[in-house]
Amino acid sequence: MRAALITLALFAVAAAPARADDTVLVSGLDAAAVTAYGGQVVYSQRDALGQPWKLMRWHDGVADALPVPPRAVPFDADAGPDASGQPVVVYSRCRTEPGPSGLSPAPDWQTARGCDLYELPLTGGGGERRLAASSRSMSETTPSIWHGALAYARHADGGARATIEYLPTGASRPRALGGGSVQACFGMCDGARRLDGVLQLDLGPSRVAYVWQMTGGAVYGTGVSWELRAAALAGGPSTLLDTGIVSGTCGYSVPGSPVVSAAREIAYLQTGDACDEASDQTAGTKTSFALADPVIGALATAPTSGLARAAARDGDTIYWLRQGNGVDLVASSLPAYAPQPQQRVNPQADIDLARSGLGYRWAAGPAGTRLLRPPARIPCAPSGRAAVVYTAAQWSHGRHVVRVQRVDPRRPPRRVGITLTRSGSTGGYSETQLTRCGQRTRLIYTVTTYRSTHRVSFTVTRASLGR
Repeated sequence: MRAALITLALFAVAAAPARADDTVLVSGLDAAAVTAYGGQVVYSQRDALGQPWKLMRWHDGVADALPVPPRAVPFDADAGPDASGQPVVVYSRCRTEPGPSGLSPAPDWQTARGCDLYELPLTGGGGERRLAASSRSMSETTPSIWHGALAYARHADGGARATIEYLPTGASRPRALGGGSVQACFGMCDGARRLDGVLQLDLGPSRVAYVWQMTGGAVYGTGVSWELRAAALAGGPSTLLDTGIVSGTCGYSVPGSPVVSAAREIAYLQTGDACDEASDQTAGTKTSFALADPVIGALATAPTSGLARAAARDGDTIYWLRQGNGVDLVASSLPAYAPQPQQRVNPQADIDLARSGLGYRWAAGPAGTRLLRPPARIPCAPSGRAAVVYTAAQWSHGRHVVRVQRVDPRRPPRRVGITLTRSGSTGGYSETQLTRCGQRTRLIYTVTTYRSTHRVSFTVTRASLGR
C-alpha cells in the first residue's frame, strides 16, 4: 500500500531483463510514490515543466487526476479500506512542505510544518475530509488506513523527533507505537542538527511497518541513515528489520516502500550499490523486491526487471514505477523470492538507548554513579537472530572502577565488556547476547570506589514468541 521516491539519476543503473508478466499500465510519466488497494492504484505525477505534483489514480485501464489540490512534493498517500471496507486514500497537507529528499525514499517529513491529515473516497464519489486525528498544535504526516483504523507520524513543528500513533477504529484517543533509534551526541557532534523521524509508513492487520530516518552528526557515513522497522499494534518495542546508509567512501543502501501483507511479512523495496563490484559490468544502482518476516527475521529478495523508483503490493500484484526514458507504471505478479542469509542488523548511528523506546533507563548507582538498567523483558522477535543486551555506567565525579558480569542458570559468571575506569559519558556501550527465546540472565554491576565495593544486579529475560 505504501510507496517510495528516490533520486537515482546520478548513479549507474544495472537492470534485470523484463519479465513476461510485467504489464505496463501507463508510460512516459514523471511519477513517484505509488500506493494501491483493491486494484485502485494511486501515485504522484507532475508534467514535463516541473509543475506541482498531482494525485493520480489508475483503475480498470483508466488514469485520472483525483480532486485534490496539488502540492510541491510527492504525496505521502496511502490507499486502504475504510471502516466499511471501501477503498479510500489518506494523505497529509502541510502549511510548509518538507525539504528535499536527496537519496531518501521520501521527502523529509520531519521538516514539514502545519500538517493535517485528509481522506478521499476512491469509489462512489464524495470529496475529501479532514480527519479528526489532526491537531492544531502538532504536525501529522505519513498516514495509513486499515479498515478504518489509522496510523501516522506526529511531530512538533521544528521538533527533532517524531512519534508514531495508532488510532483504532471507533477510538477517540490514539496510542503510541514503536519508534526508532534516537541519536546520541558525543562530543564531536555537539551543535549538529539532528532529526529522527518517519519517512514512510504502512498499517496492516496486526502491525505497522515504517522507514525511520536519522540525520545528524551522530550518524555514520555521510550523516543520513534509514531503518526499516515493524511494531505490533498490541504495543511494545519495535523490531529492526533492515538498515540503509550512504557510506561516504563507496556504496549505499536504502530500504523503502514498506507494505504489511496479510500473511504478516513486510514487503519492501531495496535500493543500493554494493560498490564492491568495480570489475563487474553490471555494477551500479540495483533494486530488489524484498520480504522480511518480523517474527523470525527471515529475509528473501528478488531482482526487479528494471530500476524501481517505488513499489506497492496489493494482494498478489506488485504495482511499481520503473525508471527508463521517463517512468512507467508497471503491474507484476509476485516474483520468486530467494532466501537470504540471516545476519545481525545494527543502527547506523551512535544512539541514545534510554530515549529510543527500547525499555532502557539510567538508574542511580552507588557513590554517585549511574548504571544503564536494561528492560526486564526484551522481545524475542526476530527469533532467528540473537538479541543484544547493553550495559554502561556514567559518573560526573570521583574515582570508580565498574565491572559487569552476566550469570546464567547453571553456568559460571562471564565478564561483559571491559573494566571501566572512566565515565562512559562520552559514549560507548558493552553488549552481551541472548541467543534463544525464553533465555534469562542476571547482569551484575560491581562498583568499586576507593575501598568500598557495591553490587547491583538486574535480571533480563528474552520474551517468548507467545507474548
